[in-house]
Amino acid sequence: MRRRIIKQGHSTLTVTLPNKWVKKNNLKPKDEIDLFERGNNLLITVEKQNFDLVTELDISELDIPVIWKYFMAIYREGYHEIKVKFNPNQFFGSPYKFFTSYAFDLKYRRKPQSLTPFETIQIIANRFIGFEVIEHRKDYCIIREMSEISGKEFDSALRRVFLLILQMGEIMLEAIKTNNLDLLKPTNDMDINVDKFHDYCVRILNKKGLEKKPHLMFTSLFILELVGDEFKNVARHLLEEFKNKRLNNLKPVAELIIQQLNAFYSLFYSFNKEKVIEMSKRDYDVHFYLPKLYYKESKKEIKLSEIELEIFNHFRRMSKLINALTELRLEMEF
Repeated sequence: MRRRIIKQGHSTLTVTLPNKWVKKNNLKPKDEIDLFERGNNLLITVEKQNFDLVTELDISELDIPVIWKYFMAIYREGYHEIKVKFNPNQFFGSPYKFFTSYAFDLKYRRKPQSLTPFETIQIIANRFIGFEVIEHRKDYCIIREMSEISGKEFDSALRRVFLLILQMGEIMLEAIKTNNLDLLKPTNDMDINVDKFHDYCVRILNKKGLEKKPHLMFTSLFILELVGDEFKNVARHLLEEFKNKRLNNLKPVAELIIQQLNAFYSLFYSFNKEKVIEMSKRDYDVHFYLPKLYYKESKKEIKLSEIELEIFNHFRRMSKLINALTELRLEMEF
């Protein structure tokens, strides 16, 4: 929509607010709104409304995976308070067993259907930064955001997402180089932390509207989280199916992926044309490494197992995701 600028007095310029938006946000004369400058853009927001966002969720007929999805959606959208209703006679399995579903997550194993609804809600709430259970009754509890978030926290949370994923990659590479797969056991906890800070970043974006092109940052965060998932998938395969096996075939492509990821990290925080060109080269190296490997296999110079091929497919997906992130970062410059 467009608005005409109106001159008032000698130096004051005003513009009217859309009536539909005013009614939607229940604005009245003398109410305050917040303005943020983003380059040539001026963002108008009603921040006080965010802290009054309250919703209700009945988990009585939901399973754990669906409960996770509801909590993530509510949290990311910036709700301040959730009233969670439940059937006090219902029992659940470990939320993290369902959330991760990997055999090597031994610390999350527990007898099936042994957690009360409140225990389940408490565990899930602890996964979300700033959320605390403040009230517990027989058939419901209330979760509330206990600290006010600020835009300054976005940069540190985003950096944390990057560093955790980079660390997952470095640990994976070290495990492959040294044939010490026990190094991979913390991978799933690290991925849970990636998810935690990812959701926190999305929550801040939804509540504060910080970015010049928020849709690009939303998408970038989503793809970064997928990269973390791919490292988790590789760790699962290695721990479950590669015990006491040699990992020589995996080392070169793992090194290429880590180099590509580190190059993107550098590009994201220090953008220039030379680094874009370098990212293209990294993508080229990964793209043409695997066909060469398959060619050697066809010539019987090497023999790849089915699980090795599966891991190579995960590496291929990582490379494609990093390439997509590069395209989004390039778009942020315009």
